[in-house]
Amino acid sequence: MHRFFADNENFSGDSVVLTGTDASHIRTVLRLKAGDNIQVLDGKGSLYVVQLTDVKAQLVKGEIISSEKVNTESSLKIHLGQSLIKGNKFDDVLRKSVELGVETITPLMTERTVVKSDSDKKIARWQKIAQESCKQCGRSSIPNVSKSVIKLDVFCQQRSEADLKLMFWELESENGLKDINPEKPPSSVSVLIGPEGGFTIEEVKTARSHGFQTVGLGPRILRAETAPLVVLSLLQSKWGDI
Repeated sequence: MHRFFADNENFSGDSVVLTGTDASHIRTVLRLKAGDNIQVLDGKGSLYVVQLTDVKAQLVKGEIISSEKVNTESSLKIHLGQSLIKGNKFDDVLRKSVELGVETITPLMTERTVVKSDSDKKIARWQKIAQESCKQCGRSSIPNVSKSVIKLDVFCQQRSEADLKLMFWELESENGLKDINPEKPPSSVSVLIGPEGGFTIEEVKTARSHGFQTVGLGPRILRAETAPLVVLSLLQSKWGDI
């Protein structure tokens, strides 16, 4: 059964309305019609089976015929601070991070970030990518994509409540993730991943001053788009649901 997400304002009693690209997809691509059923998630853990009642190009209406609580979210709440990287590679990182259960993604502007222009204009597109990736991988909640690109020091200041704070740095040779063993398994982790040129020494000092531990990823230097996927997989394996 085809699955869609809807915001609170799309629900009214036992009725659901889908508009825009979702409505167009239902009508012109899937060719669904009144009487067909779809699944609709509210992004907060509720899944509804909806029977379509009216199918138009830009507006689809349906009636809820059943509902249930679903939870495909990891118990480990990961906030990824990902430096912007060239081309569409950030888009790819975003898609895969959603599949790997990240809770929040914040795009970062760091000293060696190559991408400099109109990044804030991409936020809406990144939020849409996160939603589409949720549909594909069957997540019950949509990860949060921060509403603006921020600097590393601001990110560090905002992450004071995290149980564990890790900066993955290619020059760290003494500590790997296997060496990070807090007394109590963390329920929340904040992660810093750098751009193509990595973090500067000053950025490392800044992160450390805010309680971040530097961690290496082995003897080989990973590409900027590879590192976050390795990190998320390792974190979910160590403390999450993989």
